Amino acid sequence: MNTKKRFIIAALIMIGAGAILCIIALVSADFDPEKLSTGKYVTETYDLKDDFQDIKIDVDTEKVSIFPANDSSCKVVCYENEKNACNVRVDGQTLKIDKNDRHKWIWYMGLVTYSPEITIYLPKDAYGELSVSSDTGDVVIPEDFSFKSITLSLSTGDISCDASAEDGVNIETDTGDITINGVSASKMELKSDTGVMKLTDISLKGDFKIEEGTGSARLENVTCRSLSSNGSTGDLTLTNVTTSVEFSLKRDTGDIRFSECDAETIYIETDTGSVTGSLLTDKVFITETDTGRIEVPKTITGGRCEIKTDTGDIRIEIK
Repeated sequence: MNTKKRFIIAALIMIGAGAILCIIALVSADFDPEKLSTGKYVTETYDLKDDFQDIKIDVDTEKVSIFPANDSSCKVVCYENEKNACNVRVDGQTLKIDKNDRHKWIWYMGLVTYSPEITIYLPKDAYGELSVSSDTGDVVIPEDFSFKSITLSLSTGDISCDASAEDGVNIETDTGDITINGVSASKMELKSDTGVMKLTDISLKGDFKIEEGTGSARLENVTCRSLSSNGSTGDLTLTNVTTSVEFSLKRDTGDIRFSECDAETIYIETDTGSVTGSLLTDKVFITETDTGRIEVPKTITGGRCEIKTDTGDIRIEIK
């Protein structure tokens, strides 16, 4: 028997032994994965007496949720690993929540079956700067609050934000989804690699910038000064989106679709994606495609609408 065959047989034996051990462990735990958890999770409540304006959160895997308090008191409830507890305090005018991790790394090895959470109950409806940084945890911010500014940075977690911001909203995630509804702000900037964006009922005084990789974006009932969106393979869908200045929309292989949208000037570019939709006012169309079909109104008044594709079709109508 040659060396390669011996290696394959040894690997199969190890895989089989591992599977048998997993089955034995599940049977001994009555098929309840939580009994196999190597970390003990506890609920800790932090009652905050000092007043604050800003909120800064820097955690790892915790889901972060913000809710209105039932009374005038403020508290933070953490469902956490007792060996990796959160550090909650008011520092000056800022509520700070981060990890109090000073333990050996080996303590955290093993099977994890619980999802840590941080729930913040706020007595007021208006605050200063909100900053949340996390790796795999989700973030949920309801419409009950408004902030001076909102900055959210996640890796794989999903973000749901319905709170408005006086200055601006800046959100970045790698693979997580972004859902925003009923938000007003001065400006907004969103960035995601593979996550899906669902953006509805948004009113901005300034610019709206969206950057995506392979994820899709859907905008509905949005007003802003200008809208710019760059993406790779994800589709872009706009419904009742209007700007006072311009659209600048780019995709590689993703399609761009819009319905009852408008801007003073429009620039759209795709490689293999098609561009289809309806505008509210006349435009002077400047179109270019290599192998796609072009169907646009023969209007001679209005703002400039330039659309370029390589193999995608171009079909536009005026409502």
